[in-house]
Parts: sequence; structure tokens; C-alpha cells
Amino acid sequence: MKEESIAFLSFSNDIRNRSFLDWIESHISLMQPLHRYKGLLKLERESLNFYGTERKTGNDFRFTIYRYEIKQLYHGFDKVFTAFETRSLGIGWKPLRITFTREKTDYQLYLIINYAPGRTDNGIWMELLKDWLG
Repeated sequence: MKEESIAFLSFSNDIRNRSFLDWIESHISLMQPLHRYKGLLKLERESLNFYGTERKTGNDFRFTIYRYEIKQLYHGFDKVFTAFETRSLGIGWKPLRITFTREKTDYQLYLIINYAPGRTDNGIWMELLKDWLG
């Protein structure tokens, strides 16, 4: 199994600590949605891998989540990534949240996959990940 797509990634702390300028930029037409990293999301047999760059510095960023670490998938808005964070106030797309556990600590990351104004492939990836997790 090997699926891949262009994606935006943010951790919950990135969203919580975003600046007002970050919010403004994500609400301007033709700008990208709120995120910290942009890159390639790859689903492998036992892991979900992200290869990209940090938005402000351009530094390389690589991140892997193993299948056994994933605790929950959620496609929608929550207390951290609200509809207010999107240009369309939630009309057209919703983030995909993955909750995973590493070293006895829970983390949440948010994905926006194959973004085009007003749409994403987050619903497709939600189903793909559910099937992958079995």
C-alpha cells in the first residue's frame, strides 16, 4: 500500500499559539490555509510519513506516526481548530485530526490534504486511514 498527497500539517500547539498575522494570512484570498508545515504525506504499510518544510523558516521537516501510535481519527472542527480559523468559516472543508500517543503523551495533529480553495481530500483520506487502521 502506498498513497501520497500534498498536505498542510499543524500540531495543536501550533494552532493554539498562532499569531494574529498567521490568522490574517490564512483568510486572504489565494493564500494557503492555516498551517505550520507543507509537504508530502505518504501512507506506507506500517506508518504515515510527512516530508516537508516549515512555513516561516523553510527548514526541512520530517515526521512519522506508526500505525500502533494512532488512537483516534476525527474529520471536523474542534475546540482547537475551529471554523473561525478558515476563510470560509467551515463551508467547503474541515480539517482531519489525528490523535496519537508517543512516550505516554497524547498529541493531536491537523491535516489539510490536497487543498484547493473551497475543498480538500480530507474525507477521502479519513476513509483511507480508517481502512488502513482496520
